[in-house]
Amino acid sequence: MASPHSPAASIGSFDNGPPSLEQLVAHFVSAKRSLASIHHVWRANEVVTQARQLLEVDAVLTSKIAFLGRGLDEQTKTLRTLRYGVDIVGVEGHDEFKEMLTNLDESSHHLHNTLRLLKETPIHTTLQPPGTPQKYLFDFIDSSSVDDLEASLRGCIDRTNEADSVLAETIDAFGASLARLDDAIDTCPPPPDPSPSPLPPSFRQLEGHATETASLLQSLVRHYDLCVTALKHTEGGNEAATRAASDESPLPSSNDLPHDLDPNLHVNLDQLDIDVASLRPDAPPPPPMTEAERADMLAVLANDAAEVDDVVAEIRDRVSDMEGLAAEMAGHIEALQASYSAHLQAFRLMVDVGKEVPEHLASCRTFQARWGEEKTKIEEGMLALEGLREFYDGFLDAYDGLLVEVDRRRSVRIKMEQYARDALRKIERLYEDDLAARNTFHITQGEHLPSDIWPGLVDPPPRYELVVSADRETPPSAAMAGEKQIRQQAAIEEMEKRIRDISIPALPDDVVDGAIRRMEERRM
Repeated sequence: MASPHSPAASIGSFDNGPPSLEQLVAHFVSAKRSLASIHHVWRANEVVTQARQLLEVDAVLTSKIAFLGRGLDEQTKTLRTLRYGVDIVGVEGHDEFKEMLTNLDESSHHLHNTLRLLKETPIHTTLQPPGTPQKYLFDFIDSSSVDDLEASLRGCIDRTNEADSVLAETIDAFGASLARLDDAIDTCPPPPDPSPSPLPPSFRQLEGHATETASLLQSLVRHYDLCVTALKHTEGGNEAATRAASDESPLPSSNDLPHDLDPNLHVNLDQLDIDVASLRPDAPPPPPMTEAERADMLAVLANDAAEVDDVVAEIRDRVSDMEGLAAEMAGHIEALQASYSAHLQAFRLMVDVGKEVPEHLASCRTFQARWGEEKTKIEEGMLALEGLREFYDGFLDAYDGLLVEVDRRRSVRIKMEQYARDALRKIERLYEDDLAARNTFHITQGEHLPSDIWPGLVDPPPRYELVVSADRETPPSAAMAGEKQIRQQAAIEEMEKRIRDISIPALPDDVVDGAIRRMEERRM
């Protein structure tokens, strides 16, 4: 609206003539009605006040969400690291246990193969006294040691499996808790874009709209003042304005304004009441005004009157725009509130998961301690199994060696007996030759020699026999003669009773060859 002293405002005022009293009264009534726009200004102030509060809430929530987000990110990384550590302990322990079971199964398999061979290997009947039931190599070992050792190892395995199951449950529970936490974090709505917050620019727009509505209201107040002044300087204007004012609603008062109204939006409404009162008949006369001044005033009034409706509409439009901006700001805050609530819930869940960590770590340490103990016992058991297998393999090898040794001894015995027979034949020939020579000597020379010249002159040649000595550590004695022969014969009979292996059994060639082949295979 133009200033009442603007020269341009008077252009065209002389073309149409000055406004009539009725027109001035109509302008006055329209100006008074336009002042009801003060309620829009009040609403603009409320919107700005609420927006300022939203701006503060925005700053607080944004900071809280950022803090919770950083905390969740850091703490979840720590929790995942701990869970990874627990998982590594379980995986490494499980892999070690699995590998050890494989080695244990292999050792047990070898041992049982050896035991099976012991059960399937019979003692050759020629090695046992007649009438002895068939025996096997397995009958000569104590298998209870194998049973006890395997029972102990099964106990170690059962306890390890139990500890592994407990740790697996811990890992699964830890993983489930982290999965719930991840789901809670994933469902957290992020702070609404764009970033930084759009509220400060929106708030500045609201302040601009509020300031402009206050300025527009001030222009309406000035227009109203101008209408009052024009009526005062128009004949009959006081009475007409008084009647028109009495038919309209009373003007708003400054007492009706909110207490927290922005000082920049204050309008001196009390002055409007004074101006209306000055139109009453008993009011003092207005200050004098020249015709030129009155003409300029009326020209400005006419121009401003044409803009009143536009100004009122602009105030409404601006307040409507402010409502829209305020709704957007409120929606932004609602999104922040939802994001903050979700982040806070996820943070609380993270705290609950953190409280479970000591229990998970305790289970991990328990597994490590238990596995360390059982691992040592299993390793010792595997060494014992391997020792038994080596011992029983040695038994098998020794039995095959026994078969070979029996065959060797028989071969040597046969050779010794052959040598003995050859020696006896030679001794017998010598005996016969000696006897013949003695007889010849006796015939040719005996008549000439007295019998007492040599006591052995008429003795027969000695006889020699080969006997098996009862003393295995000393060679057999020389041939006995005379009175020792009876004692020697008794000793020989006693020796034959005590020595049961005087005859070495004859083993089949395939038995001996098989024993040699097996011994060679074991040494490969």
